[in-house]
Amino acid sequence: MAIFRPGERHRYHNILSKRKGKRDVTALLSLTAMVDMFTVLVIFLLQNYNATGEILYIPKDVVLPKATSVRELKPAHVITISANEILLDRDVVASFDEIKGTEEWLIPKLKDTLAEALVKSRAEQEGKLQNKIRDVVETTRGEAEEDPNAWSKVTIQADKGVDFLTVKKVLFTVTEAGAGEINFAVTKLPQETNSN
Repeated sequence: MAIFRPGERHRYHNILSKRKGKRDVTALLSLTAMVDMFTVLVIFLLQNYNATGEILYIPKDVVLPKATSVRELKPAHVITISANEILLDRDVVASFDEIKGTEEWLIPKLKDTLAEALVKSRAEQEGKLQNKIRDVVETTRGEAEEDPNAWSKVTIQADKGVDFLTVKKVLFTVTEAGAGEINFAVTKLPQETNSN
């Protein structure tokens, strides 16, 4: 066996390897680059989910009416009118019998709760960093869709068996609370294919 002079050697030098002629496969990963890559991936996925991930919670006792002309709902406060109760974002606001029996058009608890939620939504929209980033990206792409009143949107889920007077009282109260755009949640009818 040959005698070598001691000294510094490169760690991949073939003298130190036990398998002569074969090279060790060692991959060095830069942790900083990998963390940066995962950060970009997470932001991308969050942006895409935020744009299309809105799923409405529909209680079991609510049967939505069917419609042929529909559009995708944007994130908003959801008011559910069932045969038992009226909910605002899954919180019970009033009972159905109580609203149906009263002559008053205004539902005080719904108005107060919704007005408070709208004020909170407005403050959140104005201060979100995510919105600022999206605005910069959309402006750069030339796709800026600025909706300054997005905080004031309300979606109403009314059971198809509920009388119109109760729905009208809820609509009046929502308007008095300061809501802007009001949408109704419906179930889309399958389009009929014309085979003529």
